[in-house]
Amino acid sequence: MLGASAAGGLVRISLPPLLSLVVALALVSPSARAWGPLGHRTIGAIADRLLTPQAHAAVAALLARDVDRDGDPSRRATLEAVSDWADEIRGTPASHPRWHYDNAPLCRRAAKSTYCPDGECNTEQLKRLVRVLADPRASLSERNAALKWVVHLTEDIHQPLHAADNDDHGGNAVRVVLEGVRTRRPLNLHGVWDNELVQRALDTPNRRRPPADIDALAAEAERALRTQGEGTPDSWAAESRRLARTVAYHYPGFRCDRRADATILLDLKYQAVAETVIRERLLIAGARLASLLNGIFAAYPDAAATAR
Repeated sequence: MLGASAAGGLVRISLPPLLSLVVALALVSPSARAWGPLGHRTIGAIADRLLTPQAHAAVAALLARDVDRDGDPSRRATLEAVSDWADEIRGTPASHPRWHYDNAPLCRRAAKSTYCPDGECNTEQLKRLVRVLADPRASLSERNAALKWVVHLTEDIHQPLHAADNDDHGGNAVRVVLEGVRTRRPLNLHGVWDNELVQRALDTPNRRRPPADIDALAAEAERALRTQGEGTPDSWAAESRRLARTVAYHYPGFRCDRRADATILLDLKYQAVAETVIRERLLIAGARLASLLNGIFAAYPDAAATAR
């Protein structure tokens, strides 16, 4: 059972021992940015370290003439460097806010066409962009953009709150505070999964740069891939949706299809479980991204062909 107490509109959460379940299992509104720069760049940095030499060469060739949102040379040459590009371009004609998430209902089944009209959601666009990236007949500019989108969308869909919605914009409308953490601004459930809990999961004070032990994390991610498997965009979304239900939304007073009215206090037990899940999702996302790109670029004869 879930224990809870409330005072002055603040709800205290006390989770049952579900850490072993989480380890075994091992959406967001258009304005939200999944993981934040730290999470995205950590996944990208892990994938960089797990690319084959051929995939490294192909990535470098596709990014050789990369430009930023203003059309100027970006000097970005790695997956880490382009991992949050799709967030940086928001507000420009190249931005596609609905591609960042699958707004699947959290507590009930629904036809995909109801939450992904015309294929405008993460998983359908990710599958399409993989095909573009793998097509040597596509132009360099098309494959450059496809690479950056594939990187970012693979990262996004591994964030549990980018694969589920409870009539609250993927947790953006759920007000929360973290026990033991003082902040200068209001927090929401989605935001703390993007940022504050990511920093704690990776044990780093920096909000933009991957942690110093990134090589060890990459080795751990490679081992996790052998255990959890490569999967597909649809299976990644299903994993994330399940974790959203069992972990992210596992707070007192939760009700299906109804957003929380009170401000939720996420206690230390909740934070410990969430940080474990976040760390696992970051690592497996990095390993799966590398495996996906390694497979795509294995079919390219050489880096020169990639750049044409």
